[in-house]
Amino acid sequence: MNNIIQKWNEKYAGEGLVFGTTPNGFLVENSHHFPKGGHILAVGDGEGRNGLWLAEQGFNVTSIDGAANAVRKARQQAEERHLSTRFHALCADLEKWNWPIGKFDAVACLHLYFTPDQRPKMHQAMMNALIKDGLLVLEVFHPDHVGRGLGGPSMRELCYTAVDLAHDFNRYKILHLEECEREIAPSTFHEGGQGKVSRIVVKKQR
Repeated sequence: MNNIIQKWNEKYAGEGLVFGTTPNGFLVENSHHFPKGGHILAVGDGEGRNGLWLAEQGFNVTSIDGAANAVRKARQQAEERHLSTRFHALCADLEKWNWPIGKFDAVACLHLYFTPDQRPKMHQAMMNALIKDGLLVLEVFHPDHVGRGLGGPSMRELCYTAVDLAHDFNRYKILHLEECEREIAPSTFHEGGQGKVSRIVVKKQR
């Protein structure tokens, strides 16, 4: 287990939900683009708040995270919410995972961070996992978010600008790209406030 995964596994060790159950707003706004009953890959899904919400909307979800404690909670919630037939949680290090090819209608990547050398490779793996015309919905913190005490990476180089995202996905059709301020919901680690994010929606179309 790498150090980052170990750190998150410890954060998820308690009984409560670290980030609650409310799904990411940018995902909710864009989920109407996904085909009805489609197969969605939720990467870095933690305790499953985004993947479980998608399953409640009728999608078939594969949720993956490296922290075993988070995956355990996601599976438990799926059982409690009677979603086990549409929600499947996997525990794996995404940098070592055998990524599928051409399997999913959409990939949801919300606040998952990689080092600058790993980032383009991992973003390409996400696109490879999509079927033709599949969609990637991604949101991360912008470098200017660092220091606000609202979660996210503590180093600017682990956050992404719109330019970074445009570069990583320049082979595909970018449907939406922006940097913006938005309200960050409270979590176990902070009381919430105004944060800055970078967002993109990409279609697997040349």
